[in-house]
Amino acid sequence: GKAKRICGCYGTKHNPLTNCLHCGRISCEAEGYDFCPFCHILIEDFSQRIQGERSSSSAMLHKERLLEFDRSAAARTHILDDQEDYFVSSNSMWSTQEEQDQAREKEINRRKLLHERQKQKLTI
Repeated sequence: GKAKRICGCYGTKHNPLTNCLHCGRISCEAEGYDFCPFCHILIEDFSQRIQGERSSSSAMLHKERLLEFDRSAAARTHILDDQEDYFVSSNSMWSTQEEQDQAREKEINRRKLLHERQKQKLTI
C-alpha cells in the first residue's frame, strides 16, 4: 500500500507515534497509523489491538505474572542458610541462647589472643 500522508519529520516536529516494525522508520502523529512511506508495510495501532485481546490472552496473563514476580523479587530472595548450624556463631538463628553465649565468649577470647600476638616483638 501507499502512505496517504508523508510528513518526514520523524517525530521531531510532531509527537512521535510509533515506528515501523519492518524498517524502523519513525512515524509522527501527522502521518498516523497507515502504510510506511519507506517500505510500504502497514503500521498498526497495537495498543488498541492489545486492549481487545487483553482479557482472553494467555500471553498477557503470563506477562502480568512475570511482572508480579519481578516486583516481589526482593521478598522472595531471603535466604536461610541451613549449613550455618554447622559453624556455631553468636548470631546464628539455628543456635540456642546458651550456644550463642558460648560462641560469643569463644569469639571474644579468640580476638584477645589475636590482639596479644600483635604486641609481641621478636628480636633476631
